[in-house]
Amino acid sequence: MKINLDSPVISFLNKVADFMILNILFILCCAPIVTIGPALSALYTITMREARHEDSYILKPFFKAFKNNFIQSFFSSILYLFLGAVIVYGWQFWLKRSGESTVNQVMLVILGMFAIVCLLSLFYAFALIARFDNSVFKTVKNALILTVFNLKETILLTLFSGIVMLLMIFTKSIWLFMVVGGFACCAYVQSLLFIRVFEPYEKVEGGN
Repeated sequence: MKINLDSPVISFLNKVADFMILNILFILCCAPIVTIGPALSALYTITMREARHEDSYILKPFFKAFKNNFIQSFFSSILYLFLGAVIVYGWQFWLKRSGESTVNQVMLVILGMFAIVCLLSLFYAFALIARFDNSVFKTVKNALILTVFNLKETILLTLFSGIVMLLMIFTKSIWLFMVVGGFACCAYVQSLLFIRVFEPYEKVEGGN
């Protein structure tokens, strides 16, 4: 019996195997905790390539992206932690004074909105690192801008991630899927949105 290696079934099985390998690499690289940012940017590098039907190799490109984006991803994580600490401190500060004037209450609202934007911009930050070569501050700034000016995609990313998180909290069986290939699959779905958001900016860069 001759097996057609180009058949849809074989192609699908190869894709499943690739995602399982990618998922294992991502989990292993996340193990030290401080490397979650670089691991995430490497994951998005591969899944955005898959979404574009580009390079089908997994192992070597993943570690290359992990190495090349390590410093930027690591310090972007630090910057976000710093922003988070500032937001928490500011929230506690204005919360204690919230009953004194309307200004303090307005500050709480503004701070809350900024906190939401910062949190949602995390969707874009490490994907930007995976796709564009920018400084840490410019990457975070661009992530904040994309969050606000691409509300449709931001809402879809939030809904999708929220559903996955709820399933992980309330459905124990989902953890088996996440360990086997779930993180890679989720990143792939997100990447379908990322490439749509990034496309206009890639054309601009390509024209320079």
